[in-house]
Amino acid sequence: MVPDSGADHGFRLLSWVHILDRAACERPADFPRQAVREAQARGPVKHDSMSAIAQFDARGEGLADLALLSAAVAACPESLAVIESGRILYANRAFAQMFGYHYRAEVEGRALSDFVPPGRACTRLSPQTADASPESECGYPACEFTSTRPDGTRIRVQSCCASFRAEDRTLLILSARDISHGERRRLVRESDKRFRAIFDAAAMGIVQCTTEGRVVETNPAVERMLGYTHAELRGMHFRDFTYPDDLAGDVELFEEMVSGKRDYYQIEIRYLRKDGGSGWVRLTVSLVRGPDGNPEFTIGMVEDITERKQAEQQLREAQKMEAIGRLVGGVAHDFNNLLTGIMLYCDLLLAGLDPNGRLRHHVEEIRMAGEHGGALIQQLLAVARQQVVEPRVLSLNQVISGMRNLLSRLIGENIELVTDLSADLWSAKMDPAQVQQIILNLVLNARDAMPDGGRVTLQTLNCTEPNQSGDLQDRDLTPCIELMVTDTGCGMDAGTRSHLFEPFFTTKQTGRGNGLGLATVHGIVKQSGGTIAVESELGQGTRVVICLPRVPAECETTPIALSTSALKGHETVLLVEDDSAVRNAARRVLTQCGYCVLEAANGTEALKVCHNHPGNIDVLVVDLVMPGMSGREVARRLRLARPNLRALYMSGYNQTERNSDPETIVLFRKPFTGSALAQKLREVLEQPTPPVRMTDPIPQKRDES
Repeated sequence: MVPDSGADHGFRLLSWVHILDRAACERPADFPRQAVREAQARGPVKHDSMSAIAQFDARGEGLADLALLSAAVAACPESLAVIESGRILYANRAFAQMFGYHYRAEVEGRALSDFVPPGRACTRLSPQTADASPESECGYPACEFTSTRPDGTRIRVQSCCASFRAEDRTLLILSARDISHGERRRLVRESDKRFRAIFDAAAMGIVQCTTEGRVVETNPAVERMLGYTHAELRGMHFRDFTYPDDLAGDVELFEEMVSGKRDYYQIEIRYLRKDGGSGWVRLTVSLVRGPDGNPEFTIGMVEDITERKQAEQQLREAQKMEAIGRLVGGVAHDFNNLLTGIMLYCDLLLAGLDPNGRLRHHVEEIRMAGEHGGALIQQLLAVARQQVVEPRVLSLNQVISGMRNLLSRLIGENIELVTDLSADLWSAKMDPAQVQQIILNLVLNARDAMPDGGRVTLQTLNCTEPNQSGDLQDRDLTPCIELMVTDTGCGMDAGTRSHLFEPFFTTKQTGRGNGLGLATVHGIVKQSGGTIAVESELGQGTRVVICLPRVPAECETTPIALSTSALKGHETVLLVEDDSAVRNAARRVLTQCGYCVLEAANGTEALKVCHNHPGNIDVLVVDLVMPGMSGREVARRLRLARPNLRALYMSGYNQTERNSDPETIVLFRKPFTGSALAQKLREVLEQPTPPVRMTDPIPQKRDES
């Protein structure tokens, strides 16, 4: 070691330290100066160590062993230094080592500013006097600063200092402490607090698991998601809350990751809640390795995607319905043309057969098969929202009465058909064909529920009470008309009732049903502003209640029954249809009814026929959808030359045309019978003459190409 200063310097220093020690215990401000004055009053201080000790011992105030005091100060873990005129007069070994030196001699005699940032009171050449107030001293009660060691490392130091006088010398004693470790621990604690706050507040679930898959730590988002508490999740295996059907894939990926084949993986799986419910999550699992590179634990980021999955399912259902609509729209036109030709030719055959002839029954069966095919197409169109709808004011009683014979034949002899129709039933506004669809579907479902026979009851009545049943819960549906279809069949359980109105859902055997019946009924009723409810129990039969809004009394009209003779006419009809079978059959039906029929296969041909015909043309019967030129375009161009021309459009489905004319059109649904065509044509002809559009010029006749 480097030798210390002489005995005289060491004695005086130790004396000051002793004085300061007593001052710290008794009177921090006054005792140092008073003790020095008392020592000076006793005479000059001798430099002999033993005499000094004897003097202190004589008064009972000295140290018993000067060597013990010197060793204690040198070994003190607190860094101590005595400063005079800005230079270090004495420093213990702890002070030297704290600032990066091995020996005291490397520190003593150096300027304090080498260790303490300059500008502080303790580094000035003329430090604060003992009379200065403590508040003006930078070290009162303590100050902190950063110092740089010889090796370049930086330490954070907290120091305390106090000035005193001895032998007319102004001195400063400084105690310093390295707080770098404490500062680092404080920063670590603050970092842990910030991490914990982020961990707990994260909206995404976070799970820490061992490499065996056991839960170590979770945040509140995961706990809310799974329904478990923090304590319940700790120690659970991830397979305990993973949906069984999705567990195999998750376990396989987890084992691959732990074995080192991958660092992370992402998967969408279902989870199980504590209450038995389930949901979907996107799970991203990462492997955390230790300093040695070995796997230590895994971190899972859990995002609840249940709502997104539900939206995707709804989108798939919508896309499925859109695909059905496109499929139906693509085939409905051609298929309805085929059925229309069959039904019209059946009407022509029936008109030429003896009412009691043996062939008449065969033709009627063919015609009925065509009607069933048309009903099936209408069901598909209704589900796909492409059905042609022609609402009109009607009486449900008249529709049911007109269908009674058909229904009796369809349900068979072992099932009794009962009708209970209210005599003063109000009117409703609906498409007659849609009402027939509702009744037909409900009666056929009732028939299938009674394979061994039973009874089907159709009942109508007026209702003035708010509707409490049905899927719409509409309290504004008063007054209304109720249609009830009741059977004595096998009934249904709650699970079956919950899926009744889903398209393609059926409980019938393969080949006995297509699952469109109740879905069609449900869609029609909703479009009409009504409600539908199903009451059923196993073994207790089923009752379907449909409520439809009543038409105001001022809108009710008495339907006009047209006789067979009233369906005949003498007007000129331009028939435009691209399907030859439909065109030929419709021409024959209209010719038998007395009309003069001009026919064309497309729009271009219709323009030529109109141009070449010298007489009047009263009505245009045209297919709405044709190749090359649509029915609307044909009517528009013909009215340039014949502004009073009426039009009856035929279509198998409700197609929306681009840039369509806002004009209200009369649409006639395919397939149709000969009598329906004749009746619809008379209705169009009996309407007032359409006004001439002043904005449409009436050109002179010219050749149309």
